[in-house]
This record gives sequence, structure tokens and C-alpha cells, in this order.
Amino acid sequence: MVKKIISFTLIILLLLLVYEFVVNLVKSNHYITYTISKDDVLYNIDEKYIKENGKDYYLIKVSNDDKNFVWKLENDFNKQKNIINDLNIYEQNDYFCIGLVFSNKKNVAYPECIKDGTLMSYSSIKDNVDFGGYIEKITDKNREKYASSSEKRTEANLVVNKDYLDNKEALMIYSYKQITLHYLNYARNFAFSNSDNYKNEYGYLVGKYYVIPRLTSLPTMITMLKYDVVDGIKKEITLPMEISRQSYVNGVYDDKIYIFDKSNKRQFEFDPYTDEVTLVGTTEEDGIIIKDGKKESISVYELDQKEVLFTKDLSLYKDINYDSIYVDDDYAVYVKDGNFYKVYNEYVDVPIYLFTEKDAHNIKVTKENIYYVKNDSIYKYNIYGNFVLASRNEFIYNYDNIFDILIYE
Repeated sequence: MVKKIISFTLIILLLLLVYEFVVNLVKSNHYITYTISKDDVLYNIDEKYIKENGKDYYLIKVSNDDKNFVWKLENDFNKQKNIINDLNIYEQNDYFCIGLVFSNKKNVAYPECIKDGTLMSYSSIKDNVDFGGYIEKITDKNREKYASSSEKRTEANLVVNKDYLDNKEALMIYSYKQITLHYLNYARNFAFSNSDNYKNEYGYLVGKYYVIPRLTSLPTMITMLKYDVVDGIKKEITLPMEISRQSYVNGVYDDKIYIFDKSNKRQFEFDPYTDEVTLVGTTEEDGIIIKDGKKESISVYELDQKEVLFTKDLSLYKDINYDSIYVDDDYAVYVKDGNFYKVYNEYVDVPIYLFTEKDAHNIKVTKENIYYVKNDSIYKYNIYGNFVLASRNEFIYNYDNIFDILIYE
């Protein structure tokens, strides 16, 4: 009888474990609210778990009266609920700061602070607030990496601080005849021309491929080159018809690049994943434009009158006063008077101040990082601060479309 009870109990426990595993496997998201009392003050916690389109993360909002804090956290919690167990409060020099304490007892989020009503990132206040050993408890090897000087890699007149690149991060730099690709442990080149081409008019990153026509002394282009940034494989694709060098790129959409040939009034679509080149716009048939994130038809004569470029849907950010804005998957970075802010799509009314830079050009945003050109250098911003990735005197004068970045799995 005792053996039967034990066996039955074990079966029930096994079924419960299987049930929990299946629920966690198919669970896509949750949204819960709860409160935490700290120093006789009640804080509201909004916890959102999001798993969709390859994304898997938590958004945590902590609020009290007019104070709002927002964190994005990777899913290190097995989709659990109520992951915030406690709050650490720091008040110094007009800064009011919060650090998170998690139910799994691991500190994985850097603190944020409010000063004069502005929510500020850790990187913007790390030198102004003493967190009393809280930071040292966070296990983060990257913090030490970015606190140290980088070993330099020199190629011709280009100097790269290679250690500020992450393990699966590729920096692509236009170099007149070739594209140089820099990774953490090595560099590669691939040539697209035998002569110098000062401006990068046609080269773009499309998904994991860097795409650029082969340029010769001829006034036309008949070959498209694609370089697999992840695997290091170059391939040439012969175009079905010549494209004049009097062309411009409309933009990239759905992992395809669109090029308009002004001389022949034709628009081409190139898909580097299938190597297909499609004529999508002629004098007899309208071309394609992406306006506010939506595909629309457009006359090739209109494409010929001026450069018409693709634009993203910015309606979610219509209430934000910005000079420029850069949208990534689930957040946007905007610039106002040289001040950089981040807003998550779920909380567009809670901007996080990042840093100030009034002389930033060619700004790119991806995977929580910001890249830009200032003076003779390409910079990378992340939670640890701003760092010089690469330097070349030419960047002072020639910075439009001079670099690109890919962070891959």
C-alpha cells in the first residue's frame, strides 16, 4: 500500500512538472501588477513578459507618485511572474535612484536615477552617485571590458579599438575600393572596385548581407556583389540588365534593397537571400515606395524628380518633440537639442536620458546600442558609456553612409 502511494505521488509530481514545462514552452507573454513597500513608501510594479518574433524579455516599470522608472531585462527567469523581490533606494546630490532586487537573488539590472524630473540611465550618472557596493554585486564581465583600454588594430590609415566590439558584432567601414569588416578577433576585406570612389552611394546592409554593385570605369553597373557578414562568403550576381550609375537607393524593406535608375527610369528590387533581381518600376508600370512603413505605388517620373527615400511608421512617437528619431524593434532613440533619449514602445511617455552629443552624424541604432560619427571617429554607446570603435582622419569630411553595424546570433 505504501509503495502504491509513493508511486502515485511520484506520478502526480511528474505530471505537474510536465504541465509546468508545457505551459512555459507555449507561454508567450504575461502582464501583472503588484506593489512593494520600501521605507514605508508603496511602489507599483508593472511587469510585462514578452515573447514574440524572436524576442524574449521583460519590461519592468516601477512608479510612485510622479516618479517612473523603466528597465528592459533579458529572460533569465524562466518566464516566472513577480520577479522583483525588493528595491534598493539611493538618494544623493538631488538624485533619487532605484536598483532592483530579483526573486532569483541575482542582480542583473543597473540602477536608474531621477534628477529634476528627468529619468537618467546608469551610464549618465555612474560617476555622480555612490551605490554602496551594489554595482560590484552585478556579475557582468563586459563592465570590466569597457572599463579597460582596448588593444588597437591598425590597417592603412584606419585604427580600430577591437576589444570594444562584442563577440558577434561586425563593424563594416567603406574604404573607397573595398569594404573592411572588423570583428572582435579578426578583420576581413572585400573589394568592389579597382579605383577610388569617394562617396558610398550604393552600399547597404540588407539583413546579414552587405550589398554593393561592382564599380568599374564604365557608366553602368552589371554585377551586384553580396557579402555574407556572418559566414564571410562573397558572391557575384549578374543583373538582368545594366543599371546606370546615375542611380540612387530608395531604401531597404523586408530584407530587399530598392534602387532607382534615373537614366532609364527603372526601379529594381534585389533580394540577397534568393539572388533575385526584379524590375518593379518602369515608364509603363509604377514603382514601389515605403511611406510611413506602408508599401505604396509611385510613378517613376516622381522618383526621377527628386530622391524619394523609404520612411518608417513613426505614429507611435507622434507626441514626442524630437529633432531626429531612430527606430529599432521595440524601442526608439530620439535626439533633441543634442540630448539622446530612449523610449520603449510600451512606455513612450517615459523617456530615459542617455547622453549629450551635439556633433553626432550618421547615427545608427540596433540591439540597445547607438553608433555615430563624431570628428574623426566612430563611436559606440551602450549601458557602460561612449567608446571609440574606429578612427580615421577622413571621417571628419566624409561620414555619410561610411559605416554599418551588424549584431548577429
